[in-house]
Amino acid sequence: MNAIISAASNHPVISMENDERWQAVQQVLSSPAFVKAPRMRAMLAFLMHRKLSGMEVTINEYALGIEVFHRDARDYDTATDPVVRVQMGRLRERLAQYYAADSHCGGLQIVIPPGTYIPQLTPRAAPPPQSKLRLRLAPLRMLNPDSEGATAFVSGLEEELALQLFQRCGGGPELAPQQAQWLEVSVRVEPRHARASIRLLSAAGGDVVFLQRCDCHGELGISLQEELAVAIFTVLQQFSE
Repeated sequence: MNAIISAASNHPVISMENDERWQAVQQVLSSPAFVKAPRMRAMLAFLMHRKLSGMEVTINEYALGIEVFHRDARDYDTATDPVVRVQMGRLRERLAQYYAADSHCGGLQIVIPPGTYIPQLTPRAAPPPQSKLRLRLAPLRMLNPDSEGATAFVSGLEEELALQLFQRCGGGPELAPQQAQWLEVSVRVEPRHARASIRLLSAAGGDVVFLQRCDCHGELGISLQEELAVAIFTVLQQFSE
């Protein structure tokens, strides 16, 4: 793993072979979920190297863009290039899938809370009872359909949410209409800004059991649709835990 670290950072490699925290990182990086995803491995290695080396103050979107995704420092602008935000959402999702699928992945868990790029190593909680968040996606509602690009953006977002729903909740009898909660999402689109208001309605009486909103910034396109869809389900996952 040392080669991965030195490729992801200009700082000298620190030997941590006997460190339980570093062993947990190595286990993740060498897992099937990451071994064929070089960009995810490079990003996670960069983050954990700086975290465990006491350099977390240097972890930010700009540093990730330059050192992991090899953006040109002469013209790299995080406001117009969403690569780090999009890939960070995917990294959070991949980590969640890894820990959900592998019951033998050690006593520590890597978590990157939404709103920050600084990872945390926390004791791994006992597996929850075998239950799934059962959701049915209602048609998305546009709050300002006259806004330029809103219709196309919301249509694409609905497709991304449907994909996320299938990947996270699957299909079959667990999504029976009489059991599944309704996920309602209202979307407001402005130039370089999309806001999703999320409502989760009970299966029985249609009462609102959860209400939250997510904001994403950037060019209205596929990357922002993916980022917002992942953000919505990250929030829902935290609610269901």
